[in-house]
Amino acid sequence: RLRSGNAGGFLIGCQQRKGGESRNRDSQKVATIHTRRLPWELASRELLVNARAVSKTFGPDPLFENVSLTVHEGDRLGIIGPNGSGKSTFLQILAGKLEPDSGEVAMRKGTRLVYVPQNSEFAESATPRSVIQAALKRSGVPVDEWAAKEAETLGRTGFEDFDVSAGSLSGGWRKRLAIAEGLVQDPAILLLDEPTNHLDLAGIAWLEQLLANASFASITISHDRYFLENVPNCTAELNRVYPGEFFYVRGNYSTFLEKKAEFLHTQEKAQESLENRVRTEIEWLRRGPKARATKSKARIDKAQQMIGDLADMRSRTRT
Repeated sequence: RLRSGNAGGFLIGCQQRKGGESRNRDSQKVATIHTRRLPWELASRELLVNARAVSKTFGPDPLFENVSLTVHEGDRLGIIGPNGSGKSTFLQILAGKLEPDSGEVAMRKGTRLVYVPQNSEFAESATPRSVIQAALKRSGVPVDEWAAKEAETLGRTGFEDFDVSAGSLSGGWRKRLAIAEGLVQDPAILLLDEPTNHLDLAGIAWLEQLLANASFASITISHDRYFLENVPNCTAELNRVYPGEFFYVRGNYSTFLEKKAEFLHTQEKAQESLENRVRTEIEWLRRGPKARATKSKARIDKAQQMIGDLADMRSRTRT
């Protein structure tokens, strides 16, 4: 059902969702319909990105270590985590904007990955039309196709005036323009860093519908629990409290919370058991050499290992 651990120890593929989805932010009621995908259905989807044992350090302490993730066609992954856990940095590593200190990110040949940063800024002289045309040029789209694609993409994004100054747009409309810039490049994977921060309710509803019906995969960092409930078909938390620092669950936010509660309960019981075992071994180690003369050196090594494991577990719990 779920796994977290070191490199290569994570679930691949996400639960697909279909049927009605609704959200009422005022009443805070969310309805979702889920369907299970069988193992051979998951295996039939092509692997797009494979990040293996990725680590990054800023300053004296590591930001995250040995984080692994696979992304397949049809995945809509929501990434959560406490501030400072390295979510944005990890997304930039996936996008190729930053190099990891160790580990690697491999992509399927020909996969186009588009990254939309948290802050969307454009030159004062830029317009929605010029932004889209520049993106089309970078993507190698023939000039005779530009007019149709810019009209389709900007219209789909909600723009009516294609020649308005980008500098005069509100934060929400700049975010829409940044997403339109990504969409027109025909991505196989769209990476979004906190896209709902500057959007109003209408903009968020538009984005949710866009991603839920998209043919491309997406990875979105968000703290918006309604968005996380309605859009992702898999959810992951980047947090040092977990072994491997990454906890991945098939399903949306409410499913994630259920599995997280189960994991933390199991973790608590495991820590209690380990504490009792370590207490027994410490009492034995404190006996004099004569009392331990007939004891196995392997037991001493095992005791030291358990003490180290308990220290690691307590460190994660404090985090």
